[in-house]
Amino acid sequence: MVILDSITHTARRQHQCAFCGRTVQAGERYVRAQEPGGGRLIKRAFHQGCYRGLVDSASKTNSAKE
Repeated sequence: MVILDSITHTARRQHQCAFCGRTVQAGERYVRAQEPGGGRLIKRAFHQGCYRGLVDSASKTNSAKE
């Protein structure tokens, strides 16, 4: 099980998604979270779908290791 500190926001301004690099538009819902496996405690903006895919991928990788 992957536990990540994440908070969903409604963008007040544009952000760049840390996963796909496309723009999160003002008014769009997005996730602000620490990048999984990043090591640094910097929180980044992710589209909700990009973040879900990233978490699912990390879960599958961790399951395969066990």
